[in-house]
Amino acid sequence: MRLLGLYPFPLFLLLVCWHGTLFGATLSGVIQEVSEALSDVEVMLVNAQSGVVLNRAYTDKAGEFSFTVDRGTYNVGTFKPEYANAWRKGIVVDKDVSIRIEIEPKAFSDDGEAASDDCE
Repeated sequence: MRLLGLYPFPLFLLLVCWHGTLFGATLSGVIQEVSEALSDVEVMLVNAQSGVVLNRAYTDKAGEFSFTVDRGTYNVGTFKPEYANAWRKGIVVDKDVSIRIEIEPKAFSDDGEAASDDCE
């Protein structure tokens, strides 16, 4: 009888592990300027279909970030003062995915947000 009392707990753990593997994944990556990792970059996770912001994080000293997500399609935006904003769109996550996004200083970007040039 005592052995039967232990079944629910291992069954619960099995279901939790199976559910996490079946339905969840990790979307992670690194943010760099050329080959240098950038820390303290704000990374925004957006549902690609609805446009809803799902989560925000900041890169660590190695320029890395990570989100636990459901399977789906996502957009990832990066934001850091003095750097041009960058987006990686349409990231399909059906298993763990790792991406790399390169950002550049606003002074060198072509996105219309370039820093003013004081050398006239």
